[in-house]
Amino acid sequence: MENNQNAVVSPVYPGTVLKNGSSGSEVARVQKYLSALRTKYPTLSPITVDGKYGSGTANVVKQYQGITRLQIDGVVGRDTWNTLIGDYNETIGGSADTYPGIALRSGSSGEDVRHMQLLLNEIARKYTAINVQTVDGKYGNNMSAAVRRFQRQFGLSADSTLGKDTWNRIITVHNALSSGSPTPVTTPYPGTVLSTGSSGDSVRFVQSYLNAIAGPPFLTIDGIYGQNVTRAVGSFQAANSLKVDGKVGSATWSALIPAFNQTL
Repeated sequence: MENNQNAVVSPVYPGTVLKNGSSGSEVARVQKYLSALRTKYPTLSPITVDGKYGSGTANVVKQYQGITRLQIDGVVGRDTWNTLIGDYNETIGGSADTYPGIALRSGSSGEDVRHMQLLLNEIARKYTAINVQTVDGKYGNNMSAAVRRFQRQFGLSADSTLGKDTWNRIITVHNALSSGSPTPVTTPYPGTVLSTGSSGDSVRFVQSYLNAIAGPPFLTIDGIYGQNVTRAVGSFQAANSLKVDGKVGSATWSALIPAFNQTL
């Protein structure tokens, strides 16, 4: 019988039993961990990491439950989850920061999404162009926007999908920030001149970076290029021997990025 109901492991149990018909990153994590543990338990059958809980996954779960003397029912409840996660962490090495095995995207939900929301919110304290979001474990429009804005600032394809590269980059940037060594941004020039009336993520970056350069925040980060932004850009241009026109072209952008990085 299972007897570790009070065990606390990371990643935490998703709160619902995973069984035939379940799907998502928690299922993928189970599949990924079972596959990795074949080095320890070679009798485990191969398993596909696709985030879909079918008969193949149920059979491997049963095999694992038999090996570890858990109740053999082919479903992943709290005890099976905690045993599997603890076993993987001890044998392979993992934590909540370990990529679950499939991408998170709009419509995803669960503890993996919640974990990424928490990290992105902490990152947003320094990189303020990233919108702060409610930590609810739901990958909606706000999460998509936060991921996209993170990706654009750190040299990733801005597709709003949280795949392995984006997941790992979030972990790296967060850890660097926590250690007191923030990561420089590499935000690419949008390709068009920003001026009064412009809007969007690139304007948010300008507002965020100017706030950091000038000291106490004075621009609202709303992605709207208004008169306050025009004046702030003009002041930045004057201080950096650039043409003072209140517009952000390639030359002003190229000066803005390293100026922001110097504030980190």
